[in-house]
Amino acid sequence: MRRLFFSPVIIFLLFVACNNNKKQGVTITSEDGKEKVTVDPGNLQKAAQEMQDRNEELKKLKPLTLEELKALMPGELLGAKQSDYNAVNYAGTGQASAKYKIDDSTRVELTVMDCAGAAGAGIYSMRFLMNFEQDNEQEYTKSIEFKGNKAIENCKKTRNDCSFTYFTGDRFLVVLNGDNVGIDKLKDIAGSLNIK
Repeated sequence: MRRLFFSPVIIFLLFVACNNNKKQGVTITSEDGKEKVTVDPGNLQKAAQEMQDRNEELKKLKPLTLEELKALMPGELLGAKQSDYNAVNYAGTGQASAKYKIDDSTRVELTVMDCAGAAGAGIYSMRFLMNFEQDNEQEYTKSIEFKGNKAIENCKKTRNDCSFTYFTGDRFLVVLNGDNVGIDKLKDIAGSLNIK
């Protein structure tokens, strides 16, 4: 119940702080004093403006063709050749995916979504929502920093199946899904991809 009260208080104070001309941040403390959040209204306004500007730029860009999307996909990952390639343009944006079978029980699937055009810009704006954590008996999901941006890692707890989602090149959403591939290996793959 305290969290439900705490969140509206933060939102209210953000609105009040945004109208305040002072350059300092606002520190909000929960009722029990255990949780503290410092908010710098200037940084929030700057980040929102940067997101708006980038979205406008992306809306003006022409989405990649299917051939251009195909060129982003590596022919090989972890020594495995590309298979089951698929590309599609829909709702004004494009997406390509491919599978890489390392052995009988190990597989990686790579999906790249182009965030150009009006529809793609909407997807790109979701990157600011990539800030959450979830944990239960079956799996966990958490936001991390990856190459200076937010990313999401998700892993099953009963088997070695993970996924890693991140934005790159200020334009592309990349998703790596691994069957019998751990999160560290997926991050290594993500670091080696040349998608810009």
